[in-house]
Formats: sequence, structure tokens, C-alpha cells
Amino acid sequence: MDDPRLIRGNALQTALRRTRARTLAAAEDLSPEQWLVPYDPGIQPVAWDLAHIGWFAEFWMLRGAHGLASNGNIQAEREARFFVEDQHYDSARISHRGRWQIPLYERADLLARLADQLEACCDHLASCGDEDGDLYFARLALYHELMHHEGLLWTRNLLAYPEPEGYPMRRVTAAPPHRQPSGSYELGRRPGTPGFSFDNEEPGRSVELEAFSIDANPVTNGEFLHFVEADGYRREELWPGIAGEYLRSIERHHPTQWRRNDDGSYEHRRFDTWHPLPLDEPAVHISAYEAEAYCHFAGRRLPSAAEWEVAAEDISWGHSVWEWTADPLAPYPGFRPGPYTTYSAPWFHWQREMRGGAFATDALVHHRAYRNFFLPQRTDVFAGFRTVDDAS
Repeated sequence: MDDPRLIRGNALQTALRRTRARTLAAAEDLSPEQWLVPYDPGIQPVAWDLAHIGWFAEFWMLRGAHGLASNGNIQAEREARFFVEDQHYDSARISHRGRWQIPLYERADLLARLADQLEACCDHLASCGDEDGDLYFARLALYHELMHHEGLLWTRNLLAYPEPEGYPMRRVTAAPPHRQPSGSYELGRRPGTPGFSFDNEEPGRSVELEAFSIDANPVTNGEFLHFVEADGYRREELWPGIAGEYLRSIERHHPTQWRRNDDGSYEHRRFDTWHPLPLDEPAVHISAYEAEAYCHFAGRRLPSAAEWEVAAEDISWGHSVWEWTADPLAPYPGFRPGPYTTYSAPWFHWQREMRGGAFATDALVHHRAYRNFFLPQRTDVFAGFRTVDDAS
């Protein structure tokens, strides 16, 4: 499909089933202890995450009209059939730490509920109309699960669980930078654009950009190694402001999943296995602050989100790493939250915008207008970056 935002009919139902199979495959081989996982602010208990996925699809697809209650929570008009504890599985109602403190479904019960929920959602979808409005919540549930599927892979990698099959990292072939001319460009998605849109992509806007030169590929391990070997993690002039505070807090001198051998060579960890550092793969598990320090070292800068989106028409991206931009996530002028009101609005102005897509990101998520976002200090996500220079 040329535009995954237009997915409909049998293709949409097939995608829901395929996604569920991949989600379960990312979890079913784990032990009961691994399903619980130790507390970490960047991950979820696997059993909670799977139940949340099922709850979300049921809540939005099967429970009728939605509205805001007097307490600010989103309410559905119909009672739940499969995941009845809204207060447990609505991420807006339960604290992150609280997800470790509630009783969770036993594995067999949870898998049965997920199977029944999926069948009910597919039956409902078969009876829906074929217009964008009819399909909005099915598409929302699909993209939501695809995001959580990738989150399960972050969890596996963070905790050094075994690597699942079918997620190769793309190798990089050197290429000259892309020069983007100055001009007026369209960003985001205008209201009424056919297909699905996330609320933070609307309403689209026009921007004026000066000419710039952007890397053809994300920065590789080999390129980042130059920064490491030049003592980049000890050179505070490369880490101004908040980045300097971050540097003093991490007490390390290379990316979090690298290690230096006695002979001076480096390895990196991918899931549960250490490998010789592949110099032609994109650097991954890099924080935005590390990316900015590298840019200072190289005499470059991170792209703005607008520059990235415009250049995405011409550069190769996706299927390797998410890419940090220089911008905090912020609403486009005229923003209005979608029915899932807590998708974007709570995170504006303090999370950093990312673009592209990683080796673990499903192809249906890849879209040049898609605005991902995380705290800039995070290194557990599959994040890297590319650099930009002004071009006259």
C-alpha cells in the first residue's frame, strides 16, 4: 500500500490480526517472571502492557460513543466485555508505578481475553462503513498496538532478554548529503486529507525554510566512534546547558550499550548478546543530549522537525533508528485534541520530537508526517540521529 494511512477493508482486518500475532510473539516466549519485569520508568509489566492493548481496542472500537466525565476521564457509553477495569488499564487513570501494584491477569486468562477481544473487534469492523470516519477508531487501535509492539521490543532489549527473530538493523552505505533549497513547504496533514491522522499532525501548516544540507543517512557507529575516541564525553564545552547536567549525571564515556575491550576495540549489546561494534550500522540508544554533543563536535546541528519532514521526500529513512530533532513537541497553530485527548496534549513542550522509524517499527507506522516524542535523556528507545548544516 502506498499510503498506510488509507488502510481499509480486508487489509485493515488482516493488519489487526497480523499485528496481534507479532505482539504475542514478542511476549509469549518470556517466563512468568519476565512478564512482570522489574520496575523501570521507561517500560511496563508485560502482562499489564498486553491487557492495556486489549483494553484500548475494546474501549475505542466496541464501547460506543465517548465523552468526558466530570472528573476529566474519558468515558464510554457501553460496559466492557473483556477488559472491565478501566481504572487499571486506561494509562491516563493509573500511575506508571501503579501498574506494578495491581493484580494482573494470569497468562492463560489474558491470552483468552485478547483472542475474544480481537474476534469481536474484527466482527465489528466487518459491519462498519468504509469512510474515514467509520474506520477512525479501528485505525487508531491498530497504530496504538503497533507502538506497543515496538515497546515490548524495547523492554526485551533493555532487560537483555533474548533477541526475537525478524528485526535486522539496516546497514548504511556512504552517500553525499542532500541539499534542500530554501522555499515554502507544507507540513503535517490538512483537515480533510483522506485517511487517518494523529491529532498532533493537524492542522497542517506552511513554513518558510532557508536552504540546508542534511546527512543522507543517520550517523553511524563508525562516525560516532570518532567522537568517543576524541574524549567527547569528557569535553564539557561540547555539552552546554542542560546537556552538561546530563553529562555529569551519567558517568560514562561512550553510549550506554557499548563497552570497551582491553585491546581498545568496542562491542555493543543487542538484546542479550554482545557483538563487535558494526561500524556501518546507525548508532542507536543515543540520547538527544549525546546527539547534540556529537553535533557540536562535528560542527553540525540536529535538524528541526520541519527540516526533517521536508527532506524526508528525498532522503532514505526508516527501518533503522528513530531520529532526534532539535525541537520540543509543540502543537501546530490551531491544534485541537482528537477523541483520544491524552495522546499528545499532556506531552507538549517538555518531550523532544523524533521522526522516522526504527528497525523494530512496523512499516504501517512509517510516515513522514508522523511525530514521535520522548524525553531527551532516554536511551532505551531505538533512537539515533542525523546532522544538518546551513547551506547558502
